[in-house]
Amino acid sequence: SSGINAEWPLRPGTKVVVIGPPHSGKSTISNYLADATDSTSGDYHPTAGVRILEFSCNLPDSKAVDVELWDCGGNPQNESCWPALARGAAALVLVANANIPEDEAQFLEMLYLRFAAQHGLKESQCAVFLNKVGDATDRVGKVPQMLSKLTTEVVSMESGSALHSAFCKVVSSALATRDEEWRKGENQILSVQ
Repeated sequence: SSGINAEWPLRPGTKVVVIGPPHSGKSTISNYLADATDSTSGDYHPTAGVRILEFSCNLPDSKAVDVELWDCGGNPQNESCWPALARGAAALVLVANANIPEDEAQFLEMLYLRFAAQHGLKESQCAVFLNKVGDATDRVGKVPQMLSKLTTEVVSMESGSALHSAFCKVVSSALATRDEEWRKGENQILSVQ
């Protein structure tokens, strides 16, 4: 054996970027998905830059995929790093508080433009997770019009398995879209010859 994985399509590491406004629960969701423990006292500690968590995700078709989850700090002070963080992503998960205050809605739109639109991610490779945090569990806001075609899931730490299932569906959809783009590119190359 040559040591090369001959399974089509070849899948480099599946990079999934998680970003959203500060205090929206990105790291809590990321830790849960990666089965990582957070040793903090429950106090808020903003992510400085990015944390990369690696784990396996069982897709709906029963295949397991290795995921690199890039838990990105949502502070606008990190904006100069965002192009580097977005590069090579297979999927984008925007996380917001479930009630989506007006300032967060605008921030989500800007993040979508910076992370998805500028880096060629299709709508099927992106999702919005509306995180029910604290006392905001009753009211769920409406996603901004620009994001209305994205898969939107209302999540909470209490809905553990549903959160994991929603995330794996996003990864599955993103990989299917990426695989289709690769096939189209390969077919174009073959048709030129």
